[in-house]
Amino acid sequence: MCISTETLNEIEVALNEFTLTTNNPIPLLKGCFPALNFVRLSDKDIDEPPFRSLDQYNLYLLDAREHCVHITSNPSEATGVVVAQRSL
Repeated sequence: MCISTETLNEIEVALNEFTLTTNNPIPLLKGCFPALNFVRLSDKDIDEPPFRSLDQYNLYLLDAREHCVHITSNPSEATGVVVAQRSL
């Protein structure tokens, strides 16, 4: 599975909108993008550089194609998105 740049842009727009209404955007994201997997973490839990940084969240791409799930910087390998709340 590949996550297109267009989809990543749509996720970014959705997150910016959802931030106004909820502290947990994951159910809303899953409703808007049912083919993708989303995981919510604290940004303190991830030692990798984010794929994208937003005002409230950092986004990381998740590769779960093989036995071990890991963070990737390649959208063509991504099967999901980690939404990590930024420490302010």
